[in-house]
Amino acid sequence: MMDITMTGGLVAGLDSMIEERSLLTHPFYTKWTEGTLTLDALRGYVTQYYAFESALPRVLSALLARTTDRSHRQALLDNLWDEEHGEENHAELWLRFAESLGADREEVRRAVPNEETRALVSFYDTVVWQQPVAAGVAALYAYESQVPAVATAKLRGLPAYGVERSTFFEVHAGMDVEHSEAERGIIEAAAPGERDAVVTATSQALEAWWTFLDGVDVDPA
Repeated sequence: MMDITMTGGLVAGLDSMIEERSLLTHPFYTKWTEGTLTLDALRGYVTQYYAFESALPRVLSALLARTTDRSHRQALLDNLWDEEHGEENHAELWLRFAESLGADREEVRRAVPNEETRALVSFYDTVVWQQPVAAGVAALYAYESQVPAVATAKLRGLPAYGVERSTFFEVHAGMDVEHSEAERGIIEAAAPGERDAVVTATSQALEAWWTFLDGVDVDPA
C-alpha cells in the first residue's frame, strides 16, 4: 500500500485514492443530484447522517487532545469551533434541513442508527484514539476533502425535493475547503513511520462512507 504514497507525495497519493472512491459516484448521490430519490429515502438519509454529524465534535476533540503541535491544534480547534459553537452549530443546521423535508427534529435526534451508520461512527471513534493523529486526520480528510463538491451537487439537486436552499450545504461548500487544506498540512507532517497508518485510515474511511451510503440507498435504481 505504501507505493501509493511514493509518487507525487503522501497527500497526492491519498487524493488519488479518494478520487477513485468518490462519493459522488455512489448510486445514492447520483440519484440525489438527478432528483430521483423518494422523500422517504432522503428523510432516512437525514436521520442516519445526524448520528455522524452529532459525533463529529467528539472526533475532533479527541484529535485536539492528542495533538502536540501548536499549529495543528489551532487548525483542529478552528474546525471544532465551526462545528460546535453558537445557535448556528452544524448539528442544528442539519436538524433545520431535516425539518425542511418534513422530518421531526426530535425523531431525528432519537433515531437508532442502522448497522452501517454505527460502523461509520465506530470507525472514527476508534481511529482518532488508537491510531497516530495523522491517521485520524487522514480519515477526516478522506471525507471533508470531498464535502465542497458533494455539498454543491446536493444544492443543485434539492429543488426537485421542494427545498430551494439549505444553509448546511451552503456553509460546507466553502468551509470544508479551508478545513481540508489544514488537514493536508497535518498529514504532510506525518512521520515516516506513520505513513502506512495514514494510507490505511484513508482506505478504511472511504470504505466506511461507501458502506454508509449503501445502508441508506433504499430506493430502487
